[in-house]
Amino acid sequence: MVSKLKMDIRINLGSAWTFLVLVGLCSARFHQVDISNLVQDTEPELNHTDMNTYVKTWLTQVYNPAAQLVTQADSETQWDYNVNITDDNQEATLLVSAQSANFTRVMATQLKKFDLNASDATIKRLHKKITELGIAALPDDDIREINKIIADMTAVFSTAGVCMNEAITDPKACPKADFMPLDPNITNFLRESRDTRKLRYIWKAWRDATGAKMRKNFIRYVAIKNKAAKLNGYADSGVSWRANYAEPALNYTDTDVLRDLEGLWQQIRPLYMDLHAYVRRKLMEKYPTENIRKDGPIPGHLLGNMWGQSWEGVLNFTQLFPDKPKIDVTDEMKRQNYTVDRMFRLSEQFQTNIGLKPMPPVFWNASMFERPEGREVVCHASAWDFYRNSEVRIKMCTDINMQDLITIHHEMGHIQYFLQYENQLMPFREGANSGFHEAVGDTLALSVSTPRHLASIGLLKDDKSDPETDLNFMYSTALEKIVFLPFGYIMDRYRYDVFSGKITSDRLNAGWWDYVKKYQGIAPPVERSEKDFDPGSKYHIAADVEYMRYFVSFVIQFQLHKALCNASGHTGPLYQCDINGSKAAGKLLGDMLSLGSSQPWPIAFEAVTGTRKMDAGALLEFFEPLTRHLQAINAKNGDRPGWTIHKDDF
Repeated sequence: MVSKLKMDIRINLGSAWTFLVLVGLCSARFHQVDISNLVQDTEPELNHTDMNTYVKTWLTQVYNPAAQLVTQADSETQWDYNVNITDDNQEATLLVSAQSANFTRVMATQLKKFDLNASDATIKRLHKKITELGIAALPDDDIREINKIIADMTAVFSTAGVCMNEAITDPKACPKADFMPLDPNITNFLRESRDTRKLRYIWKAWRDATGAKMRKNFIRYVAIKNKAAKLNGYADSGVSWRANYAEPALNYTDTDVLRDLEGLWQQIRPLYMDLHAYVRRKLMEKYPTENIRKDGPIPGHLLGNMWGQSWEGVLNFTQLFPDKPKIDVTDEMKRQNYTVDRMFRLSEQFQTNIGLKPMPPVFWNASMFERPEGREVVCHASAWDFYRNSEVRIKMCTDINMQDLITIHHEMGHIQYFLQYENQLMPFREGANSGFHEAVGDTLALSVSTPRHLASIGLLKDDKSDPETDLNFMYSTALEKIVFLPFGYIMDRYRYDVFSGKITSDRLNAGWWDYVKKYQGIAPPVERSEKDFDPGSKYHIAADVEYMRYFVSFVIQFQLHKALCNASGHTGPLYQCDINGSKAAGKLLGDMLSLGSSQPWPIAFEAVTGTRKMDAGALLEFFEPLTRHLQAINAKNGDRPGWTIHKDDF
């Protein structure tokens, strides 16, 4: 039996080495992937007699080095396309994606030949990750088509803009001086302008330039995504996405995931409604001609953000105590001549101060921190892992403001996660679940954005704590954190319904607005129809990025923050905690990050927080004084939280 087993393994290993050579030759066409150090005249020596040990040898000596090469090539071509949107670079991504799909199929086939002993939990976990093919389960033509669709939708989004000369109806005829891309131009305009007519025009023009142009592609995208999901054993692509949160080994099912997500929203909903009522009142006072009803939704063009996912743009005229310090330190950053490099160095310093890893030299040399001249790029901020020698990068069109400073901390959190788990096997080089990856930087930013920390780095004059200043801080934080939660929830609740067929292709836009009105309490400022596709105005829809990760992140980051604060020895209200300098907090976080996804996420979560359950209790504790204050103001003004939807709310 043992001799036959050895022979079968050697045959499988030999096939894999042959495939590696082919992969290397294909990859070399684009990025000179060097596999010479992997190709040996003799195969690895296998002197073991049990199947689990053989499989571990196959994983470490065959699969892992090969997976690194393929993933490196994929990352390189994707990076090249994102920082220089050209047809040639898009074609390179399609070719390498096809190569990656072939690799996935071959490796899955190899692994399935092994008769595994299910008693080894790690092997079982690796087996599931490697043998689940994703889109590689599709025929080659479908793989190329869906990759092309996603690339095309992303290109539409990334090259879109608005002509500020409203008389020009053809965007191609817009003079360069009048053309505004999303970042940072449109983003800043929405945040700073109070011209409601212009805001309404931009709101519509951006959706005309993005979502409306990708509706047909999106319908085809849904069909192919569902086909891939079914080939992988899922009912539809929504179930496939939620599998990232389900943990069969812990009897945590898809039904449990959906129940818990809705439960989290129900915990948060009352606070959001209190905040909505307060801001609605302020908008009614600011814009008396916009016909905002006391019991109605808020028109989407008035909130200082293209999608209403953050309301920080209305802070200037809605702040609770205007005579107290404004926690948005953008003006002070500009007064001190902050540079983009200084913003990134500040984030790195916070991480190293708590004992986390510094950024490697390649990060500073190869990242794209600002929008380049002379070429189209994907400005949406993102962190990148190239799976070799700590090679990590960030791509971002940074502007000098507090919002981008917080975004930098978010993206640097991804980078820290990459560095911490880089010694794991390739299938485990990812977050415990997708929400964990999004939560790391935001958890650190909860400390960075406190008045105490901002004062310590010279961006506030002092950190004297008084109830009104504290409420201003919690309020400005809520305009980012609490406001985001219904948006973060509906992005994928909507797509779950599209994937399942509950929302049909003839109601794509109506179905979207059903969710926006119900959960966000926001209405479109102009009439919408099925000629439009307003979800496509958001990058993550165009780019095929699962979004529930952000909703999960915005909940668990407060649980993580509380645990790190406890480790740091913090006493006092949670909203005042700054873990800067606490090596104990850094070690607690770093130990969890180093696990990657090698353990089920509830186990990794428990190691930091003491619980396996996602819960909004820590979030509500953070904002508890603000909740009481908003309830008192709303009662005084006679404002009842909530909204009713009328037919004329478009």
